[in-house]
Amino acid sequence: MKLSLLANGIDSLKASYNSLEDIDYLVEGGEHRVKDAILSLNHANEILFKLLLKQRAECLVFVDIKAYMNAKEEIRSRDKSNVFEVKPGLQTIGISEAIKRLELLCDIEVCSYLKRSLDYLKQKRNQIMHYEINLNEGEFKALITKLKNCYENSVRFFSQYIEGLSDKVEDARFELYEQDLIDDPDVEAMVDEAYYDYLAGLSEQQ
Repeated sequence: MKLSLLANGIDSLKASYNSLEDIDYLVEGGEHRVKDAILSLNHANEILFKLLLKQRAECLVFVDIKAYMNAKEEIRSRDKSNVFEVKPGLQTIGISEAIKRLELLCDIEVCSYLKRSLDYLKQKRNQIMHYEINLNEGEFKALITKLKNCYENSVRFFSQYIEGLSDKVEDARFELYEQDLIDDPDVEAMVDEAYYDYLAGLSEQQ
């Protein structure tokens, strides 16, 4: 299994899109779709902000840059490929710090409407992750609208820095079931080619 920052962020962005899309067609059970959308959208933004930082300097992704440098030095002496292999306790930054570093150290301005959306998203995410959430029907509908706006704001912002973002989101979360191969054996070759093209496209963005 290999999941780069780009692939990871795109996957979560697609997961949030799927959850929000499904809500419109559900008569009951929308609560868990909203929960999934909140968690996936928060994760997508955090990971994609880290991607932008890594593209400029990987050390900016970590809380303690000195600890990161020590891990990089140890990687060379131990012939490892990932800092977490030698320093599993390393901590990466969260969304708020990522935005601050992008703006102050990388001269990338994060638009105010996305910041407001993410502040609201963080509030709801914390309620779900750490305690409970209780909304009436009107508040629940308003939450869904705000989540959709946050998704659109996220796509609009990251599309400026990730080429072909919308296409990548559309192609993400590809799945192939065993029954598909039984029903049509030729689909395997076509799927493999399409999937490898997709992975190659992601790799070119690293």
